[in-house]
Amino acid sequence: MAKPTPKRDHVAIVTGAGSGIGRAAAAMLADNGCSVSVWDYDEASAAQTAAEIAATGGNAIGIRVDVREDDAVAAAVAETVDRLGSLTVAFNNAGIGLPVAPLTDIALDDFDNVVATNLRGIFSCMRHQIPRLVENGGGAILNAASVAGQVALAGESAYTATKHGVIGLSKAAAVEYGPAGVRVNAICPGAIRTPMLDILAAGGVSEEALLAMHPIGRLGEPTDVAETATWLLLNAPTFITGAAIGVDGGWTAQ
Repeated sequence: MAKPTPKRDHVAIVTGAGSGIGRAAAAMLADNGCSVSVWDYDEASAAQTAAEIAATGGNAIGIRVDVREDDAVAAAVAETVDRLGSLTVAFNNAGIGLPVAPLTDIALDDFDNVVATNLRGIFSCMRHQIPRLVENGGGAILNAASVAGQVALAGESAYTATKHGVIGLSKAAAVEYGPAGVRVNAICPGAIRTPMLDILAAGGVSEEALLAMHPIGRLGEPTDVAETATWLLLNAPTFITGAAIGVDGGWTAQ
């Protein structure tokens, strides 16, 4: 029997959707009735995610976007609205890490690049997404923070700083734009099986050590985060805004 075609009531932007959590979230949002604008720094990866969504009956476009470039973000939001008709939800997921190192060993250029991607990139996305949501009478934004936005990760001071910043930025936006019907939340994953774990492994952080941080007894999968993201963007009660939602297997409950 053919898979039923979902009613497409939403248009979603997902950044960093060429792999990992972003790809899983883009696919799940499409399965739940969203037309999806797939953004990624790597054009081929964005196109692949969009093609995979289309192959399962979804509607998606792929756009190469470097979230560090504000003009590129503005153009991609405009292209999304032009090609898909509107914008109702966004998952600002793009982010990078650095090799594990003490704070005093981090080069200024590397620190600036992490800030430009993880924090200023989300700021840039929101400053162009929010006006479109307000025009529509409201919508929802979810920003990717981390357990590192709630507790410190030794050897990852720059990453930790940006993820704390994402939570603060999300709360501020929620307070400012709640009256306009825009909900803004942050999501805080634990250790998820994505290429980001390779950075920790290269710095000597073993899988066994990461497992010990998760009382649930396993590492997370991209679909664990995608399920929560889809709920927060599409199905969560409209009274939830300004929250930092953990998807961390109990890491921060300890």
